[in-house]
Amino acid sequence: MDVAIPKITDISSVKGISTLLALPLICVAYILQTGASIGWEGSAWLDVSTSDSEQIQLNRLILIFILKSLWISFFALIAYSIITYVHISTDFPFLQITSIILIAFALFGMFAGEEFIQLKTVNNFWFYSFIVWGVFLQTIKEQLDTDS
Repeated sequence: MDVAIPKITDISSVKGISTLLALPLICVAYILQTGASIGWEGSAWLDVSTSDSEQIQLNRLILIFILKSLWISFFALIAYSIITYVHISTDFPFLQITSIILIAFALFGMFAGEEFIQLKTVNNFWFYSFIVWGVFLQTIKEQLDTDS
């Protein structure tokens, strides 16, 4: 019986993939959670209307995806910058703790969704994103610790 043991190269490739996918996963999770419209307080300023032709629907969907991706990327990068700054400027393992919390919450959301109805309002893609972000932050922590 062969036992599958992860190799160090597998772990390093997961870290590389997490670095590549961290921001795109947040963009996709955000649009899946909020839908294909842009608006405020129930009013839609831009949405995909079924009365338009398929080409216009596709163009609007792409535009909405780009605008929402830019919006959530801005806030994700601000949060990332703050977390990284706190980690660098203090002697507190903030990146590591944030990483653990994200991964733990992701696992909680994946496996406790049936028990806690509050989790049903959260799109499952967020939980996958949180795992990737947890690995990404751990990778960044290791890079920052190596550089200093």
